[in-house]
Amino acid sequence: MIRVLVVDDHPVLRAGLEAVLRAEPGFVPVGGAADGRQLEELLGRTGADVVVLDRHLEEEDGLELCRDLRARPHAPEVLLYTANTDADLEVAARAAGAFAVIEKGANVDRLFDAVRLAARARRSVA
Repeated sequence: MIRVLVVDDHPVLRAGLEAVLRAEPGFVPVGGAADGRQLEELLGRTGADVVVLDRHLEEEDGLELCRDLRARPHAPEVLLYTANTDADLEVAARAAGAFAVIEKGANVDRLFDAVRLAARARRSVA
């Protein structure tokens, strides 16, 4: 089972992502956070393999949260989730330690594939 933590400041989007992930065999949504503080609270007790992290949170920068998260020992992989992608964001996301950038308008299969690949990458390092 792949444990996935969703971080987005929009409650409906967060709930929708969790529902979509829950419907896919092999995925277990382990929680949802609206900000970095809630992410901190959930990380220790969920053992998330992958974090789907919104690029633009209300008061925080998803790239900064990604950088902080990936600097930890045994950090989960991070998929940066965003409405707008471009080459500069791809470069910045990689520099921050993100496994991949997923556009919010992408097909759900793209998200599922990215979650699976990220979890596989995490397991190969562990």
